[in-house]
Amino acid sequence: MTPPTINVFVKITNYRIQKTPQLISQIFLGFAGIGVLFLLITNSIITLGQNIPQTNLLWDYTIGLLWSIALGVSILIWPVPSKDKAALLSLWLVKSLVALGFMLVFEAYYSSLDSYFYFDTPRQPDFNWTNFTITDGTGNILRLVWLHYQFLPESYHALKASFSMIGLVAIYIFYRAVVIFLKKEKISVLYGLAFFPSILFWTSIIGKEPTALLGISLYTYGMIGWHRRNQWCYLWILGVGAVIATFIRFWISPILLIPVIMTFILQKHSTFTKVILSILIGIALSFGIIRVQKFFNIASLQELLISLNILSRLWNYGGSAQVVNTDFTQIDQLITFIPFGAFTALFRPLPGEVVNLFGLLAGLENLILLFLLSLAVLRTRWKDFKNPIVLWATLLVVTWATVYSFISFQNLGAAVRFKLQILPILLGLLLYLGRRRKILHRH
Repeated sequence: MTPPTINVFVKITNYRIQKTPQLISQIFLGFAGIGVLFLLITNSIITLGQNIPQTNLLWDYTIGLLWSIALGVSILIWPVPSKDKAALLSLWLVKSLVALGFMLVFEAYYSSLDSYFYFDTPRQPDFNWTNFTITDGTGNILRLVWLHYQFLPESYHALKASFSMIGLVAIYIFYRAVVIFLKKEKISVLYGLAFFPSILFWTSIIGKEPTALLGISLYTYGMIGWHRRNQWCYLWILGVGAVIATFIRFWISPILLIPVIMTFILQKHSTFTKVILSILIGIALSFGIIRVQKFFNIASLQELLISLNILSRLWNYGGSAQVVNTDFTQIDQLITFIPFGAFTALFRPLPGEVVNLFGLLAGLENLILLFLLSLAVLRTRWKDFKNPIVLWATLLVVTWATVYSFISFQNLGAAVRFKLQILPILLGLLLYLGRRRKILHRH
């Protein structure tokens, strides 16, 4: 029988563990609130927002603050478990402080950002609304922003709050996918995903990243739900997620669908199910490949290599650019390059490679990822890959890194931003493979 003192100690410990994330959030919010108040008192919002294309910055910021509060209140009526709402409210407060606080420093540092373009273009008199187009990711974001202006004032900070909420929804969907996979609730996973620096930052901006991540989160939820629960509704969710991501970056459809096809083929489904799924996914994959071919006007393998060689070098600009001497039109050089490019896409920049505050933070974050990778390498067992979800996640990370190797190697700054697409899956995979295994003692 366990002594009462030990039971009390365990209860107190569990309580502290459960409440620690909320306590950290509250402390952070307290200091951040003082900082925001200081900004308001000293009129620093105008100084830090000088690059934002808006005439009345105080009005703009006030609208953004009120909209952020309204979005936070909406969490109370979300159709999610009650125990998750407290966590989501804490996360939303932190994300709001990042979007409406820390981002001011980022925006003051950079005079030219894509977010300014996305905010300003749709409110111009000559902006023409057209339907969403699958090969026009930039245009689709502009159309989405235009729709936003039909319901809310043209406030840069309000728009930023809306995209931040899209990012939070994406993170939460990833968490629910993890719950299905683990078959148990583990709220620390939600906090870990949401507070990982790149995820926290890049899901708080105006642009493609939060929206693309929403699509990939639905795709992930559908894939894991299908394998765990074997219900067809999850395949519809997978499809919707893939479509959303494709409307933001149309070349991502083959990246998402190839691992799905390979996983389905390798698993023990009935012949009928394999045939139907292969046909449906094959049609979707063919559609995606055809769209890519038409967009780049590719008719042969050689033209594909030439287009790849040209496209990759378009990203060779800015302070974080790198010059690559590889000729991608040569098959042998291309194959040799892929491992180095894939490593860059997933784990660079390293500390010192990009000399500014944001580069330093990205470098430290990548050191954490490399540490998790080393644990995964040491602890992974072949039987882990018999799990279809682990196999799919591994294939997805490898496929994504291979495709993005040609872009990320050229521009380490862009590599940090692009990695958001795969980062939650990469983190989950490394943590799962690097987990401590229970040792069974034989007597």
